[in-house]
Parts: sequence; structure tokens; C-alpha cells
Amino acid sequence: MNAFRSLLISALLLLAAPVSVFASVEKPTVTADLVIGDVNGLAQYYSYTFPNTPTYYTRYSTFRLTNNANCSVRVYNVFVFGSAFTANTNCYGSLRPGESCYTQVGFRPMYEGYFNGQLQFSLSSGQIYLNLYGWGVYY
Repeated sequence: MNAFRSLLISALLLLAAPVSVFASVEKPTVTADLVIGDVNGLAQYYSYTFPNTPTYYTRYSTFRLTNNANCSVRVYNVFVFGSAFTANTNCYGSLRPGESCYTQVGFRPMYEGYFNGQLQFSLSSGQIYLNLYGWGVYY
């Protein structure tokens, strides 16, 4: 009976381990830096591909927008496009030289397959576009 109880406890611990390990990977950390440079009026383009993501699961990536220009830049709006993407941001108002703000993008595929979208920053100095890509997979 003790051997069975030990085996059962070991099996339960093994089943619980991947969940906690996987959850710890998903803590928001800066995935990529987007930089406002001295390119007044010119659009800047970036891209990011999310790792394969199980359907109905949300994977998050956080992007830091930093003002490397030598003057303040106003952030007018932040938009996210694409059926599988959401965004939360604190990028509003003015960014002085050297200041940063953050936008967290969620990728939640509702079916197996390819998804694309875009995160857009509307700035006083121009536009920044982050093309978003990802695959929804069954696990």
C-alpha cells in the first residue's frame, strides 16, 4: 500500500510540474525593443513571430517603446489588428528623450492555423508598425 501511495504521489507531482514550469515562462518580460529614432515623418517597421501556441491559450509578449530622438515625442494612439491579438499599453502622452513605455500583446488562437496582425503606434514623429505572426496548434 505504501509503494502504491508513493507511486501515486510521484505521478501527481510529475503531472503538476509542467503546468507550473510553463506558467513561469509566461511572466511578462520585454520581448523586443521598438525605438523612436530621429526619422521625423518616416514609418518604422518591425516584425515578431509568437512561438507555436495551443488553441484557446493566450501567450503574452511585452514590447518596450523607447524614445531615442533628441526631442519629446507624443504618442497619439496605439492600435492592434488581427482576430487573435489583443493589446494593453501604458504608451500615452509624451515620451521625453530616453523614456520608455510598454505594450503587452496577447496571442490567443481560436483554431489551428496561421494568424497575422499588426500593432501600430501613431506618434507625432510618424508611425511605428509591428507586424505580428503566429501559429495556433493542437497539443
